[in-house]
Amino acid sequence: MKKIIPVLLIFLIALALRTNRLTEIPPGLTHDEANHGREAIGILDGDLRFYFPANYGSEPVYSYTAASFMLLLGENLLALRLVNVLFGLGAMVVAYLWAARVFDRRMALLAMGVTAVSFWPVASSREALRAGMLPLFMALAVWFFWRIFSDGAAKQQWRAAIAFAISVAITLHIYLAARVAWLIFPVFLGYLALLHRDKFRMSWRPVLMGLLLAGLLVIPMFVYLQNHPEAQTRLSMLDGTLQRLLAGDFSPMLHSAGEALLALVWPGYGDQFLAYNIPGRPVFDGVTAVFFIIGLLVSLWRWRRPNYAFLLLWFGIGIIPSLLTGATANTTRNLAALPAVMLLPAVGFTAVMERLKIERLKIIDLGMPAIFNLQSLIIIIWLVFAGFTTARDYFGRWGESPDVRGAYQHTLVEEMVFLEANSIEQPIIISSVYPGPAHDPSISLVLSPEISGSARWVDARYALLFPSDGDGPFDTLRASHILIPASTPIHPALAQFVNEVTAVTLRPDDLDPGFGLYTLNSTPLNQWRGQEPVNFDNAVILRAAHWLSPTARPGDVVELVTIWEVVDPARVGPAVLPFYTTDVTLFTQVLTEDGQVLTQRDSLEAPSWDWQAGDVIVQVHPLTVPDGTAPGSYRTIVGLYDKLSGERRPVVTADDSILATFAEGPALQITVP
Repeated sequence: MKKIIPVLLIFLIALALRTNRLTEIPPGLTHDEANHGREAIGILDGDLRFYFPANYGSEPVYSYTAASFMLLLGENLLALRLVNVLFGLGAMVVAYLWAARVFDRRMALLAMGVTAVSFWPVASSREALRAGMLPLFMALAVWFFWRIFSDGAAKQQWRAAIAFAISVAITLHIYLAARVAWLIFPVFLGYLALLHRDKFRMSWRPVLMGLLLAGLLVIPMFVYLQNHPEAQTRLSMLDGTLQRLLAGDFSPMLHSAGEALLALVWPGYGDQFLAYNIPGRPVFDGVTAVFFIIGLLVSLWRWRRPNYAFLLLWFGIGIIPSLLTGATANTTRNLAALPAVMLLPAVGFTAVMERLKIERLKIIDLGMPAIFNLQSLIIIIWLVFAGFTTARDYFGRWGESPDVRGAYQHTLVEEMVFLEANSIEQPIIISSVYPGPAHDPSISLVLSPEISGSARWVDARYALLFPSDGDGPFDTLRASHILIPASTPIHPALAQFVNEVTAVTLRPDDLDPGFGLYTLNSTPLNQWRGQEPVNFDNAVILRAAHWLSPTARPGDVVELVTIWEVVDPARVGPAVLPFYTTDVTLFTQVLTEDGQVLTQRDSLEAPSWDWQAGDVIVQVHPLTVPDGTAPGSYRTIVGLYDKLSGERRPVVTADDSILATFAEGPALQITVP
């Protein structure tokens, strides 16, 4: 019983750091987290997929696990965040068991303490990202892999090999970095063949069988990706360094590797990605960093011992993704190596204590002598310092930072709270910097599924959307409200369409310090009733187009306002990834006399994925008149096209004959400067 008390104490400390204010810090959701939540909610609704296209393509294990948690706890943020809390704690325990078996219990307990209180494992356990599951299943793969060597009975070896294979296969269904991490095992087998042939001879067959079985288990996923390359775009985003490396240019990799290694210990070189880390903060505090470096050097010195050689391989191969890409986002890309990284400071500390001949920690005896011997006091002071530093940095400096609140869309969180607390007639229009389907709409779905179901999305800096009752444009547009945060102030030309109801103030130092609730007023649309409509493929109708100022001078920014009625959203364009919705944009071109483009704007801030029949869209198109433009009258054309293919929607007649791929807009008059 005495042996288990320190483990339980460390576990409870780790649990407290990982659950304290779990739904408040991080102070909202990133879009990656929200899309995992959206996938989980979709799974509960019957949308079962082998590979998910959101987040540039994501492996399935996390989303199905999150769906299971939501089934038990409800479709909410707590269920989504709790996944990695439990899996992070599980990784810590399995890593402890492995280290106790392969090194010794004292070192394992110290590594568990470092894991419990360090910033990186605490933060990654509180993030709703699929990579957070990787440390547990990597640790399980290592545990069962090591059992193959330590279990002498052939039957036990083969059982361990099967469990090892399953664990490796699961890692490959969790996160992209696992496609490199599995190399630890065959490389270590090669190491044994060179230096420890007795161990190699007794284990190579079950290890090889385990690797082959793991390969068989992941074949379906890779066959699917081979047939659906569009489902995975993240890999192509990481190809730059590899391509230059294959071309014989090692400089990018050496630069990235240097940054990635310094990110572990040196201030200013840590992960710069604000959503995961205090930019530049290294993985370890100053004290732990010293022991980490010593541990790494000790392991290199003892590389002929299999346990130290394996630890080095786990560390080195596990951080290959960041060695290729640099320090940015290394706190997610290195997660396969997290247990090894956390063990190295314990190796360093133990080596220092042995070198100085300081009495070792008495694990079994919990009486006064064990608590107050010198080594115990050093450990307690060290871990208390590390834990205090983590709590201060994570819950204070990082969690309360205005920049972090902005990155986690905290204003949107407060908007959802406001809508839930007030009975506001639906549908509600929400203005956002990120109205795309994989962005703020996913966050609102996780935070408030009921409100999200009737919400509509725009960016009021350039566009408004008027929902229709379905009886025709301009006549029976539905009475609606719109929420507009400070980050998307309504365009002056659109201000005539809104009336303020109330304003909500958040923290004055927030990047987005508040939002307002407004009613939509469609009456001003009536002034454009008389213009001739233009039918784009029975999908949308251009109802009106006018310049806010009929004349401009070279260097001016001119603004065209277009008004569109949605006829059939399905005809707007093809359904595209990640959520099989349309993704079109409007274009405005001012042409010279010979038909060349003088100035152009392609944008749509009331995105087509959200369109419904009868909607009316008002869009502002700002364009810059180039310096040196000659005075005169310039032709203007407008239209829309699918972003992916570039295909334009044609203008059609009543009998569906195609007239053109654009509509004529009002000419722009350029005057003498």
